Amino acid sequence: MKKWIGLLCLVIAGTTGCSAGRGHVPESDYYFYYVDETKTELVKTAYQPSRETTEDMIQDFMKLLNTREHGKKNISLLPKGVEITTHSVHDGVLNLDFNREYLEMDAAREVLARAGVVKTFAQLSDIQYVKFQIDGQPFLDSNQKPIGIMNQDSFLENSGENLNSYQETDVVLYFVSKDGEKLVKEERKVYFDRNVTLETVVVEQLLKGPRESAKPTLSSNVKVVSVTTVDNICYVNLSRDFVQDALPLREEIPIYSIVNSLVDTCGVKKVQIAVEGFTDETFGEQMHLDQFYEKNEELTG
Repeated sequence: MKKWIGLLCLVIAGTTGCSAGRGHVPESDYYFYYVDETKTELVKTAYQPSRETTEDMIQDFMKLLNTREHGKKNISLLPKGVEITTHSVHDGVLNLDFNREYLEMDAAREVLARAGVVKTFAQLSDIQYVKFQIDGQPFLDSNQKPIGIMNQDSFLENSGENLNSYQETDVVLYFVSKDGEKLVKEERKVYFDRNVTLETVVVEQLLKGPRESAKPTLSSNVKVVSVTTVDNICYVNLSRDFVQDALPLREEIPIYSIVNSLVDTCGVKKVQIAVEGFTDETFGEQMHLDQFYEKNEELTG
């Protein structure tokens, strides 16, 4: 009889999309984003560029943002008086410089606008990340730290939930060094729905892979079934791809990539990993999943 994780796991169906609004949105290669009439969520409309060069589409998107063009029930991402003044692209990062009026938006509307702007420009194949500046200075968060680069994966939400409930946090993630021998730390800022647990966000961010000079520890085919924390123990339930589609790494690397990331970010003490609810399996030759794993300091570079 296979062992089940010793608790009822909450299944969270996380997505990284936006509401399509109150009507059907035709399928398109590109979309432009607006704020709905309640100012609580994003809606999108199909966008057909006249020319598909990166610079032409950037100019088109900026024109749409700055001229406040919108449908009858949709509102421009940028409120009156807020404008993109200049832009530049370097190594796949689009730098957008806004006027100081950007800072006058309330916190909820600002995150909503920022998510829409990033999702709009990050569709372009030559744009991997978007970076915000205000009058030539880095845009700072509530702790006076630079927001840094963002892409569509920076904004995580549950389908049907409002972006108005977003919160931001810094997460610590561990990926593998280029030589495959050590775990290396990467810190990033994410924005997520309050209905999604931070532990779930950490695992999902690991699956998205590193942004800096490291290599992924988990296959992108792996799906999160559930992540639940009880009594400082985090129970991570993954799809069978975790075992069947494992990357060619030392077998302890993927395990402790998850464990160390959850311990450092969420403050849990131990982690147990299951495959589709079952823990009577072995990852590789020796990593038994019926055990509780603690942080491994020796593997960190």
